[in-house]
Amino acid sequence: MSDSQWLQASLPIKSGGLGIRRVSSLALPAFLASAATTILLQNEILGGSQPLLDESAESLKGRWEASYDPAPSDQSATKQS
Repeated sequence: MSDSQWLQASLPIKSGGLGIRRVSSLALPAFLASAATTILLQNEILGGSQPLLDESAESLKGRWEASYDPAPSDQSATKQS
């Protein structure tokens, strides 16, 4: 695809585009939602008496908060809008 074709395809549907998003823009929120969804299962499998701290998830959560708004918590952390 040429640059202008990609620009057109990546526009939202309501703006006449196809709504295609770059994988790189979806990777961070998808990872954070996945990490938040599986944390209880991870703790249950590993049998820890204390919740485990996922350093990579915490690091990426900080990156999200530096670039955007505070990261969602509780139930909203497990879903992508």
